[in-house]
Amino acid sequence: MKKITNFQEMESLALKGTRQTVALAAAGSEEALLAVESARQKGIIDAHLVGDTAVIARICEKNNIPLSHYTVTDIKDPAEAAAMAVQLIREEKAQLLMKGLVETSDFMRAVLNRETGIRGTDRMCALALLECTAADRLLLLGDVGINIAPELEEKASILLSCFRAAKALGFHQPKAAVLCANEHVKESMPCTVDAQKLARMAADNTLDCQGGIVDGPVSMDIAVNAYAAQIKGYAGCVRGDADILLVPDLEAGNILVKGLMYLCGSVRVAGVAMGARVPLIQTSRGDDHDTKYYSIVLACLISQYTQSSKEKLHDS
Repeated sequence: MKKITNFQEMESLALKGTRQTVALAAAGSEEALLAVESARQKGIIDAHLVGDTAVIARICEKNNIPLSHYTVTDIKDPAEAAAMAVQLIREEKAQLLMKGLVETSDFMRAVLNRETGIRGTDRMCALALLECTAADRLLLLGDVGINIAPELEEKASILLSCFRAAKALGFHQPKAAVLCANEHVKESMPCTVDAQKLARMAADNTLDCQGGIVDGPVSMDIAVNAYAAQIKGYAGCVRGDADILLVPDLEAGNILVKGLMYLCGSVRVAGVAMGARVPLIQTSRGDDHDTKYYSIVLACLISQYTQSSKEKLHDS
């Protein structure tokens, strides 16, 4: 599969795969419905809307969205709607779960419920995919929204999710940079020690990187700029060509992504949460339509890749 370098190519690849069904929890969100309708019109998804039917109908009428193209389950309470949307995933009536007008805590409570939820075996994490004119490739960042101060094992699990997403994007041998303030290991900076350990885990195959490479600690400039790597005489395996950027904690990831989004007009972002049985689409209320739409596309592509991998494993 050819490596994807921009969002248009990501959309084209998703269109080649099997159409996925999204369960939209608490679907009375105008922005969420508009993004879902865009993806439905393109032929990427179908959707099951779970929420207050009267509110959904008003939004659809206002925006000329044909409600007849959707399956709708009338549940007025947002938390109950989230639980029902999760149930649709468990019953395999949908392959993607999207957060609508429901509190994140209620949404995640439904996802992580030990008896009725869809928690997976990996650590939950939020990934961001960036398209920017300053890079000739897409950049995948994690974790940017869930784990506040991940320990070594949690970082390893986040890296695995990053590699799975990268493979879905056509990265044959993705390179991951474990970001720190500098490229030197210092006991006074625990993140640099973790970075070195993660690189060693990947090198001795303790960490399944899906054929990828992990380097760390790596500073941001060396990770994304070949000239900076050359000037600094960096001898690692990532020299300005990182595909994956693993940030040390949530604060660093959140500031990095939002700084790029709001200060660099040429940047486009898509987000997906990993670690559950299916990809989760839980974009921020402040995200624009473009971000919400491409987040659906990204989640769809990951879901298609996961299904294809399972089929190949079954056939073998």
